[in-house]
Amino acid sequence: MTPLRIDPTTAEFVILSFEGPDRYSMAGGLGTRVTELAGALAREGFRTHLFFVGDPHLPGYEELEEGRLIYHRWCQWLSIYYPHGVYDGEEAKLQEFRNSLPPFIVQEIARPVAHSGKILVVLAEEWHTAEAIMELSDQLHWGGFRNSAILFWNANNIFGFHRIDWSRLGFIATVTTVSRYMKHLMWRWGVNPMVIPNGIPERLLEPADQRLVDFLHGLFRERLVLFKIGRFDPDKRWMIAVEAVARLKDRGYPIAFPLRGGIEPHGTDVLSYAHHRGL
Repeated sequence: MTPLRIDPTTAEFVILSFEGPDRYSMAGGLGTRVTELAGALAREGFRTHLFFVGDPHLPGYEELEEGRLIYHRWCQWLSIYYPHGVYDGEEAKLQEFRNSLPPFIVQEIARPVAHSGKILVVLAEEWHTAEAIMELSDQLHWGGFRNSAILFWNANNIFGFHRIDWSRLGFIATVTTVSRYMKHLMWRWGVNPMVIPNGIPERLLEPADQRLVDFLHGLFRERLVLFKIGRFDPDKRWMIAVEAVARLKDRGYPIAFPLRGGIEPHGTDVLSYAHHRGL
């Protein structure tokens, strides 16, 4: 049998993720990962569809990279009622994602891809998409397109693992993860994933703009710089970080504390506490 060659003439990509490129959707590293991965595939010439829980005020369908990259903002009719980011109303969005996304992919993407003689490559990210990709596999089978699709499911962390039907997921998809550390953690769940390490955009290897470097040196000169980034969620231990910085300041250390959070309600508590502690 001739090995399958994956190139823009033979394959089309679909990426499933709760997080995505919108500020509403960019809750953490997953949003960055899928945004950069989808963009990289499109720039290599692959037609790439990124499905994510998107900002309800932006277009539901958006084409970029000369039409090779398509954003599908899903669950928008729900998101309008949950303004505090992608994980606000999580359970309702989870059910909508699982129920409405697979039939759309089968009819609008898998069918024309199969009829054109191409392969559909689907990569689903994290536990939120596990039910959706299993349902997608069943519907591809019922539609007669399963043999024209390759399914992957990827784990970046172990959140939500207790909610996954691992035997069914491992039967319908190739399970992958991003590191050998994660691979070892997943052994505890009876899973032996393929490791595909994260990459970084090539532009991040370019030299930094010296004007910005000089500006930052001037801004933070003789200060101890502590930086924190993450969504405003108690699990991210924001209050502990604020308290640590405040105690250093109380001891006389010159501190600079740049931070980047999300649009989650906990951000109000974090900033209020920082103000209370004199930051």
